[in-house]
Amino acid sequence: MRGTSRLAPVLRAVGMICVVVLAALVVPGRAQAADVAPDGEAPLRIVYPRYSDEGEDTRSLYPLGLLRLALDKMGVRYELRPSEKVMGHSRAIAALRAGAEVNLIWAGTTAEMEGELNPIRMPLTQGLLGHRLFIIRKVDQDRFSAVRTLEDLRQLTAVQGMGWPDVDIMRAAGLPVEALRYELLYSVLQHGRVDYLPRSAYEIYGELASRQAAFPELAVEKSLVLVYPFDMYFFTRKEDTALARVVERGLTLAYQDGSFLTYFKNAPYIRQLLATAELEGRRRIAIPNPLQSPETAALPSNYWLVGQPP
Repeated sequence: MRGTSRLAPVLRAVGMICVVVLAALVVPGRAQAADVAPDGEAPLRIVYPRYSDEGEDTRSLYPLGLLRLALDKMGVRYELRPSEKVMGHSRAIAALRAGAEVNLIWAGTTAEMEGELNPIRMPLTQGLLGHRLFIIRKVDQDRFSAVRTLEDLRQLTAVQGMGWPDVDIMRAAGLPVEALRYELLYSVLQHGRVDYLPRSAYEIYGELASRQAAFPELAVEKSLVLVYPFDMYFFTRKEDTALARVVERGLTLAYQDGSFLTYFKNAPYIRQLLATAELEGRRRIAIPNPLQSPETAALPSNYWLVGQPP
């Protein structure tokens, strides 16, 4: 397998156009679209999914920072709050579709989701979400160091979150995957029920660090990167296109004045990735994404960190 020799230089000079988020006024019990409030009126109340009840959810820090950046660029007054109840990926999508509980989600995109919701087709991490490193048991490093091909990896069993598109992407490539609730992933791995937990390169170190005390036997695998064309979009309801355009303009301004790039490069997960992952030296195993929409596949190549794998 060839290495990711193009990856680090592009990261260092990344010209990243990302993210679009949404805001919508919330009336009791329902999240509904509304125009941006003029000065002097009530601020926008933006409700996003609460993905964890374990204090600060590290998975939400990066996209929420992008949301704040976009709204600040537009001079919009706003309030951000998580949903009252913890919800998994599938429930968050259903809640947004119904216009209840949340008015904004960020999620790995699929053709099906893009048909049901309003996608803002700007990859939030420029494809880093599709660069997967593995959390493994420390004692299993030698087993993974021996993996050279996709066929070798098929002899091991992964675990992913229930409802994550990654489950179907990996299974389509012949990789065994168990799908469980997010809160169970680390536990089943540490207890040996599965062999590895793939997580995106940009988030894996921060996520593991927040759980290291509870799962001291786990570590980031040192030799492999699994790559497929995949990233997160922000999604709104179909009716929320006006608000999506407002936030998109804010993000465009941030990109043009360099503040978006500054945010990306200074994000803790990105800094950790550049300092620790050694992506250039890892063996790259590429698989296709059969869930990808034609519209996403046709995005400009500069939206993607190293171009799309096959």
